[in-house]
Amino acid sequence: MQLPIVFNDRYQLIKKIGEGGLAEVFQAQDMSLGRMVAVKVLRLQYAQNPSFLVNFHREAQSAAKLNNPYIVAVYDFGQYQDRPYIVMEWIPGSDLRALLNQRGRLPIEQAVEYGIQICSAVGTAHRAGLVHGDLKPGNILITPQNQVKVTDFGLARALGASAMDEGEVVWGTPAYFAPEQASGDRVLPATDVYAIGIILYEMLSGRVPFVGEDDQDVARKQIYEAHLPVDKLDSRVPEPLARIIDAAMAKNPNERFLTADHLREALIMFKQGGFVPTGAQAPISSVLGSPIQQRSPQRIQPAASPPAQPRGPQRLDWLMLGLGLLAILAVLGLVPLLVAVYNAYYPSLPGASSAASELPPGQVRMPDIVGMEVNAARPALENMGLALAVGKEEPHPTWPVFAITEQSVPAGEAVEAGTVVNVTVSQGPPLIEMPDVRGEQFDEAEQLLKSLDFVVQKYEDWSPDPPGQVVYQDPPPGSLVANRSLTTLVVSSGARSPVGANLGGQISLTAYELSRLQYNPGDPINITFFWQPIIPPTENYSFYVHLTTPEGGIVSQVDAQPQGGAKPTSTWRIGEIIVDTSQLSIPPNTVPGDYELRVGMYTTGTNDRLKVIDSGRSELDNFGSLIIRTIQIVP
Repeated sequence: MQLPIVFNDRYQLIKKIGEGGLAEVFQAQDMSLGRMVAVKVLRLQYAQNPSFLVNFHREAQSAAKLNNPYIVAVYDFGQYQDRPYIVMEWIPGSDLRALLNQRGRLPIEQAVEYGIQICSAVGTAHRAGLVHGDLKPGNILITPQNQVKVTDFGLARALGASAMDEGEVVWGTPAYFAPEQASGDRVLPATDVYAIGIILYEMLSGRVPFVGEDDQDVARKQIYEAHLPVDKLDSRVPEPLARIIDAAMAKNPNERFLTADHLREALIMFKQGGFVPTGAQAPISSVLGSPIQQRSPQRIQPAASPPAQPRGPQRLDWLMLGLGLLAILAVLGLVPLLVAVYNAYYPSLPGASSAASELPPGQVRMPDIVGMEVNAARPALENMGLALAVGKEEPHPTWPVFAITEQSVPAGEAVEAGTVVNVTVSQGPPLIEMPDVRGEQFDEAEQLLKSLDFVVQKYEDWSPDPPGQVVYQDPPPGSLVANRSLTTLVVSSGARSPVGANLGGQISLTAYELSRLQYNPGDPINITFFWQPIIPPTENYSFYVHLTTPEGGIVSQVDAQPQGGAKPTSTWRIGEIIVDTSQLSIPPNTVPGDYELRVGMYTTGTNDRLKVIDSGRSELDNFGSLIIRTIQIVP
């Protein structure tokens, strides 16, 4: 793609600023609003693949619904010459990867503040039912105002999805893998927590906890090997902060902070206590005997500023008590239940007693476990002398898979030790069986799918089937999918494929027609072109058709004047369509494989090529020709 170029008369792409395996990212000018934006463009080789198109569109949808000052905003989604693109907030500055490469490690205050902002961004995704899945320094941008912006929610998946994609490729980056990702198991918000723990580890120590000979070796270490605590690498790291990171990086996801919001609360508690050297802090073991009653019975709030009281030495005792308890609970996997436990012993329900000592011996108060995952709630209740039983599982429009939606014993109620609490568990949003609309006309298929509350996306492509008929659908028939899911229908355009290319501002190649896409060596290729004047052409032009290798090497070619020269282009008039059929011969010794059809126009006599102003639904090669179709030559 030659720059500068304007997408849909609005976004002028200025320069490439990044790229990945599937897409390229460009700095661009939004000419309508006069602001700088970033445009992410799907690579050409994937633009004809319905699966990639669906995932790319879902990326835009997933990211657009996440509203947080620490998330890169998505402004628009569109398509230019069959190349889907996403328009995003332009973030000047650098990313965390470049910052770490430059500095090695960050000051404790800065690392913790970045961690809080990252957790705020990712916590928004978790509350929306999404897991980022590929958190790493390269996906964390840093603004000139030193603010974090998390980007690349393109792999964000519904809670409970597998860590492998449809092609059995593990999703994520090995150095920041959670063990469940490395094993290909389902991903959870705790999966992102693990990655944030590694990012904190790297910001404080200047290195990731696991390195290896290759990605497989790193993934193996993520599963089986214990990390060296960060305060053992650098003694300046306070012990409570190191224990928070240890809890975030627990191998078992049920022993981590359940969501990024929980990790954020722990980091805020640390930040409020001040940044004091490790030697000035009491060891965590010294608070093991501290009674819980010394803590406030109120729900822990992620306050933005530290409390005014107490001050001096009392403040340090308060900090150490809170952080010590937090670290112990984190190691035991009970941090997410902290609020529920306090509500159990200090309920705020109307008319309820707030002192555990007022309960008769052998009784406890039931905590609020709605919203917790079953695997986390069960051991927590057992620690209180209660038991959990799953009564039923049913779909729920908002709670993610495995979350508790109802409990048989109300929160705050006094119950006997040994009481069994029956719960209802979410199966996620209601699932609908995807009907088979292949072979249907698009209008009828769209009407049916919309009546079932699906979002329909249409793509036209060459097919031997009648025009307008659905030839492919994603998700496939019989799939169980949530309502409002994006459904892509690939619709036959027939043997005629639209192009809409502009040559020199004078002639448009509106379409071409092929009877088939597979040939044998020695076969002829019959191709029909449909030309239309944009303005009355000023000269007589000839056109050429080349059969080439993907690298551009010419295998066969034809040069001709439109309509065989019977009607020179200089006589064409606005409104008429000129139809030309050409035949290329495939040499008998042609090696089987993929080949490309390329076409262009040149001035008769001088051989000056007519410049392509807009390639339409084709691709422009480096020589000024239109690549209109890939065909296959088979033995």
